[in-house]
Amino acid sequence: MLHTQADAFKREHPSSDGTATTIAILDTGVDPGAPGLRYTPQGAYKVLELIDCSGAGDVDMSTIAKPIKLSKTTTEPPSDSVVSSNPDDTTQTPITTTISNDTATPVKIMALSGRVLSIPSSWPLPKDSHSYRIGCKSAVSGLFPKEVLAKGVQDRKTAAEKANNALLVHAMTRLSDHEKKFPKLDGPKSLSDDEASVRSNLKAQVDLLKDFMKEYKDPAPLLDFISFHDGTSWHIAVDVSMTGDLSKSKLLKPYSEAHQYDVFGDTGLNYSFNVYDDGDMISMVSPCKSHGTHVAAIAAAYFPTNPSANGVAPGAQIVSLKIGDTRFGSQETAQSLVRAANELCRLKVDVVNISYGEFSGTYDYGRFTELVKNEVINKLGTVFISSAGNAGPILSSLSHPGGNSGVITVGAHISESMQNELYAMLENVPERAFSFSSMGPTLDGAVGVDVYAPGAAITSVAQYTKSFSQLMNGTSMACPYASGCVALLISGLKQKNIPYTPYRIGRALRRSAKQFGDEFQVGLIQVLDAWADLTLDVKDENRCLDVHYEINVTQLNKARGIYLRELEETNSKQQFSVNIKPVFPKATLPESHHDQLHFDAQIRFVSSTPWITAPKFLRLNSGGRDFLLRVDPTGLEPGLHYGYVSGVVDGGGVGGGVGECFRIPVTVCKTEKEVPEGQWGVRKFVGLQFDSGLVQRRYLNVPMGSTFATITIKSKHRVGNALFMIQFAQLQQQIPESEYDSRWRVNFSSTGTGVEDDDFRWSKTIRVLPAKVAELVLCQNWSALDPTTISVEIEFHGLELTATSSPTAAFGSRSSGDLIFLNSGNTVFTRCDLFSRLRAESICAPCVVLSALQKSIRPSEASIRVLKGRDVLPDGRQLYQLVLTYPFKVMDEVNVTPVYPQALAAIYDSIFESLLIMIHDSQQAIQSIHHAKVAKIKLKEGSYTAKMQIVSADLLTLEKLKTTPLLINQDLKKSITLSSYKTLAAVLTNGGGSNTNSSTGTNGTFDKMVLPKGQSATFWLPGVSPDDIPKAAAQTGDLLLGKVKLTDASSSDIDVHNVAYLVPSESKVKESGGMVVDIVTPMSKGGAAAGGGEDDDDSRLQQQKGDSSDDALEVKLKEDQRDLEISYIKKYGNNEKRKQLIEKLEQGEWKAFVPFHVAKLEAYLGDFEKAQKKDSQKVPGGGSGGGGSGVGDCVDRLSEACNVLLGEGGGVIDLNALAAYFGMRTDLVAGGEAAKAKKKEMDGQKAAVVLALLCKAKLAKNRILLLPSNAATELKVEAQQDFDGCLTKLAQWMATSEGKYLLLWVWRLRNRGWSGSALKAVCKFLGDSKNSGGEGDKGDKSAVWKEMCVLKKELIDELGWGYWKEYEVVWSAMRNPPSPALF
Repeated sequence: MLHTQADAFKREHPSSDGTATTIAILDTGVDPGAPGLRYTPQGAYKVLELIDCSGAGDVDMSTIAKPIKLSKTTTEPPSDSVVSSNPDDTTQTPITTTISNDTATPVKIMALSGRVLSIPSSWPLPKDSHSYRIGCKSAVSGLFPKEVLAKGVQDRKTAAEKANNALLVHAMTRLSDHEKKFPKLDGPKSLSDDEASVRSNLKAQVDLLKDFMKEYKDPAPLLDFISFHDGTSWHIAVDVSMTGDLSKSKLLKPYSEAHQYDVFGDTGLNYSFNVYDDGDMISMVSPCKSHGTHVAAIAAAYFPTNPSANGVAPGAQIVSLKIGDTRFGSQETAQSLVRAANELCRLKVDVVNISYGEFSGTYDYGRFTELVKNEVINKLGTVFISSAGNAGPILSSLSHPGGNSGVITVGAHISESMQNELYAMLENVPERAFSFSSMGPTLDGAVGVDVYAPGAAITSVAQYTKSFSQLMNGTSMACPYASGCVALLISGLKQKNIPYTPYRIGRALRRSAKQFGDEFQVGLIQVLDAWADLTLDVKDENRCLDVHYEINVTQLNKARGIYLRELEETNSKQQFSVNIKPVFPKATLPESHHDQLHFDAQIRFVSSTPWITAPKFLRLNSGGRDFLLRVDPTGLEPGLHYGYVSGVVDGGGVGGGVGECFRIPVTVCKTEKEVPEGQWGVRKFVGLQFDSGLVQRRYLNVPMGSTFATITIKSKHRVGNALFMIQFAQLQQQIPESEYDSRWRVNFSSTGTGVEDDDFRWSKTIRVLPAKVAELVLCQNWSALDPTTISVEIEFHGLELTATSSPTAAFGSRSSGDLIFLNSGNTVFTRCDLFSRLRAESICAPCVVLSALQKSIRPSEASIRVLKGRDVLPDGRQLYQLVLTYPFKVMDEVNVTPVYPQALAAIYDSIFESLLIMIHDSQQAIQSIHHAKVAKIKLKEGSYTAKMQIVSADLLTLEKLKTTPLLINQDLKKSITLSSYKTLAAVLTNGGGSNTNSSTGTNGTFDKMVLPKGQSATFWLPGVSPDDIPKAAAQTGDLLLGKVKLTDASSSDIDVHNVAYLVPSESKVKESGGMVVDIVTPMSKGGAAAGGGEDDDDSRLQQQKGDSSDDALEVKLKEDQRDLEISYIKKYGNNEKRKQLIEKLEQGEWKAFVPFHVAKLEAYLGDFEKAQKKDSQKVPGGGSGGGGSGVGDCVDRLSEACNVLLGEGGGVIDLNALAAYFGMRTDLVAGGEAAKAKKKEMDGQKAAVVLALLCKAKLAKNRILLLPSNAATELKVEAQQDFDGCLTKLAQWMATSEGKYLLLWVWRLRNRGWSGSALKAVCKFLGDSKNSGGEGDKGDKSAVWKEMCVLKKELIDELGWGYWKEYEVVWSAMRNPPSPALF
């Protein structure tokens, strides 16, 4: 720390070591158990607060569990041990069991995971006997960092293999014994069917165990949580053992209350808890990476036995605000940032350190930025320090929140002493900024970086890494170094009762920094010199050093500086109107009103360079003043030029004048001189000399018409390898950095062979913006020794493409937009015109490759609710949450990307307080979670729901967003390629034209060619064939997305032209024979009522339009009345009114109407299932000792209804005719509407038959269940044969793989003791995602799926496979979450 004067300051001021200061670390979380982060020199806790602002550690604890006393012989609590999910639910049965610490009757609780939690007798008692709260969450859902999860994967797999091997040996032994006992199952001496089934059951067990291990997927830890309030404080525990044994878990109080934390098992992961929303939610806080711990240690670590390892301010305390979201690795979100800002206002810390950030196209903009600037810095007076970013050395590469007003932004510096201590260099290089350190100016002209600090350190990391310390470098390390330095200064100022503001401290750091050759004259932080500046006795009656000077350059959209970069503005004199206004800290306080009233400063302007002209003086009051600045860059040489105008306040006093109060920065990037005639579009730089850390910049005017460029670099006479940073960027407001900012780190290899022209060569092709100045940066990394000579060539290319599907238009949509639309309803052809702007271009045979489908989905639900405690802004405004629900389907396993069309992919400059998207499957299991920066996720075929959360304090804005669509981009399983044709005739005949020439293939296709400069070529694209459109997935209005390939292979990876193809509406054309031909296939398919319904009635009425007599209307009225009466059969329930309604329909003209009998059957089936649960008196054979609502009467009615429908005794449906219909192939196209109507009727009849047969099978199953254990064998055999017969008949009408059939079949196998065969059938069903159901299945599929999941767990338990039972418990909770996921 010698080179920053930090050690010298502590020697001169030993009590000012950070004592009485608090540093907030906004990062990945701080490990409170890491070395040096446990206590301060005074013995106080080093880490005051551990808060997870991301929400990743949130656990829903709204479920209240009923504790039960169990006797010693009891192993499981009653099934109703979970009482409610609402502590205010007064409908719950009160708990009559008292709780005691009696170890003979331990308290047990059924956890949401299905485990039984055993509460240690040593725990305190809840205030209320029923106030245990439980929650459940998987460690992969944001609780554990990826490194911890990865370390346990192999251990868990090894345990699975060991357990499975034991089970497999046992199963194979049993199978072998059976094979020895019964060697033959086939042939003349074959065994009975039962023995064959036993053999099949044993083989199924062996097969299952083999498959289980093959299909093993790491289940990850599934954690159960329990909490309660003892009348004084909350207590929380997590089941570390994952067995229910809470004696192995430490009961913790909230960290802010007791500073308690614990380590999770042998993982080394330290965790703590916070409680929110009156106990409805807890937050498990643990670091998502080691970054935050390392940052905290740099700033304030304290090692009492090894002072040389101390942080900069060992006396300071830490507040850890975790903004890194474990669900996204460690990336911050808008939600975590806003919550962190709220916590800063609540906790009122002295210094904020944020070693995080991202590039942004705006400055001083966004919800987080506003909160930091207005609330944290200006109102509270907190010093806010940010890292600059690691995207340098190219200009304007700062990461937010660095570079914003009031924020002290820190770059990374490397000194000679650091080279010796940290990097073991062969030889030292001059001190400088690290090559990666980001630079200003900001896009609005501010310098951006305020000071530099040491950008590397070896210090503590999180304990789960199992390492004591680690070397890390970056501006992330420089930032806490500066924060520690500021903590030293504040500690000293507090002890001397010297008032300060964040603006005064920032100004002192800048004015006292040590210069080392930075291009913007930013220096290295010097603590003693800054202290001298802060304590200098000067006459500052106006408090000129305590305010922030807001600079607005009017012509540049209120920019904070002047940034001239484009060709015209750097080649002419410029005059700017500048407004400067003092911003007073804590402006709402009375003492600030006095300062504002009396502020009257005499400003003297000093220009740093002759090409900037400013007034000599300006008298400035609190209202601000305007003045003019003149900049004349015309005489400047190509390259980077920086100057400024200082605002100086002179005056008397012991130390002289106040000095410089502000600077107005001016940056000019002068482009290279124009190239000679004939070299237009090519820039060459030869013989560029480099050494360690040297940066060379070239500013290039990208020619008009350019769309891409190829950069080629060669090096000569290089000895050994050298890392180079190559960067090429064009600035564009409010677009993602990656669009026109290309960065590479390239190792230039040794070329010292002595062979002529033996060069190292590197080349890349990139997109460019035409007529926009680009910066090319070449930098030999600071640690790469020895000189390097390189040459550079940039070759610009320009291909402009227009497209139109209008037969009369000459040109269409141009390539400058986001997308080129190939069609606008025209599905036959698209005309494309290609222009070469800069040079002769080699054109391949153009083609379009469509690789994705984009669906725009409107929300099916939209709800707004008020958020709770954490989500109230510092000014008291409440935040609201809008949740939009979007159902969608995936027809094949593909990559899917959700895109919110009305939000920037931004975090720090987000206009919302939060924007998160969750995708759930049909069982509500989370498949992925996204924030503003969405990512692809692979989804299997099935139904899904996307839920999007938007948080804002503006209720009206949320109301407007209720109908906002969500875009779902799905990769196509097979790309669609559209070839190009030379002529319209060729594209219409698909290559059948006769026109051929040198640039046209024999079938009229466009062939490769050389397109001369300034000329154009026309080609034609066909429409997408209906056969190529993914019929099940694509619907009218969807977009097929892709790219146009125009150039040869050398630049084929450049996506210059993106295209979209609109999926058109269905079109049908009648041929002369009356046949209807589908031109475009995509259609949405909908179901129909069995045997007829509303659609049929409407179509019949449509057919009768020609006859407008009252008879047609009377027919329609009777049919509507019939359908209404039928619908009331199920609504009435089992009562006299329903009986009368059924008798009326049976005696009328609708007695043979199939939908009537289906409704009656469904009503009787409902009666039967209800009676099974209620009637305790069951009589074999269907009789009942109960009343009319007993099982017996229900069985009779249901059996009779089945017989009537199935044609037994003169029924409704002719089974032979129905079978004959489905035995024949019907041509629906040729048959027209009559054939379609007939098919609809027959489908309804078939569905009715299946329902009746299912009912008969359930009745037969019920008969078996009612047989007493001592029933005669004949009765048992007869009942079983009856049930088997029902299944045989059912299999004739429905697939045996369908869930409803399979449930009966599995019951049959299980009832006979063949659990292995039953489990195999269940696993096969669950292995097909098509069976999972989802949106639109009316719950049938979903209900069957859930029943199968329960069966799987029960069958595994029956087989005694303990390991796989626990495995299934974990995965069941993952597939069917016990509580909804929290945003």
